[in-house]
Amino acid sequence: MTKMVKRAYLVAAIILLTAISPLYGETLKAVATIYPLASIVASVGGERVKVKTLVPPGASPHDYELRPSDLAEIRKASLLAMVGAHLDQWLDKALKKEKKAVFILTQGLVLEGGNPHVWLDPILVEKRVPALVDVLSRLDPEGAAYYEARGKAFMEELEALTKRIRKLLAPLPCREYLSQHGAWLYFGERFGLTCLGVVEEVPGREPGPRRFMELVKLARSHPRVLLFTDKGENPRIMEVLARDGGGILVQMDPLGDPRDPVRRSLVDLLFYNTWRIVHACSRH
Repeated sequence: MTKMVKRAYLVAAIILLTAISPLYGETLKAVATIYPLASIVASVGGERVKVKTLVPPGASPHDYELRPSDLAEIRKASLLAMVGAHLDQWLDKALKKEKKAVFILTQGLVLEGGNPHVWLDPILVEKRVPALVDVLSRLDPEGAAYYEARGKAFMEELEALTKRIRKLLAPLPCREYLSQHGAWLYFGERFGLTCLGVVEEVPGREPGPRRFMELVKLARSHPRVLLFTDKGENPRIMEVLARDGGGILVQMDPLGDPRDPVRRSLVDLLFYNTWRIVHACSRH
């Protein structure tokens, strides 16, 4: 066998091993559509997983368009993490072209009206951690025990956070809210807050005059109603509603920001939003 043939066999073997084992001497590469989901993957994956986020801080996942740099990251990744329930359906075309392991956060969960914002309920996130541990362990069998331990620790952290948030919100007299759109449904249900309505049933589309007057009357009949406006969204309609109907305006953040230490992880983000509610309610 000539040296050239031997070299060709060696190159082919290396390519085959690399395809079979995504780690092959380096960390597992994952891509998540939104930052809270990247935080979930990082919480379980630890040092064995490097996670990239597609939707940058300040952008909306509802109408995001993939950039060439996003497609390059997807090609390099072994795992794609997405929310599902049509929130990040703009990833579907890339999924058809790229054969990757996929983790879908909403898969197997009972959704209300197709609402995808399950990451804002720590208990719903906890339910999906075992599935994430499983997919990471299949991609990286040598790290299975590591992922199992980190998954268990993360679940315990989510349970502790849930108890802490309940303790903070339970004494508040502000128990009802109007949401700019439906992001806070699962959070509210988990922690005993009642949603009186959604102002923008389609994100970015303001209600017509008749619907707006109905919302004004609703706000006036509930003097301590919380008005949730989301960071990064135009707050104009909620500010007008607060002016005409009363209520307590609260700027919330469903997506977080890795550049801000108080919103850097999912746990930090949920605690941050809890304090936004506590602070706003205590001032009125």
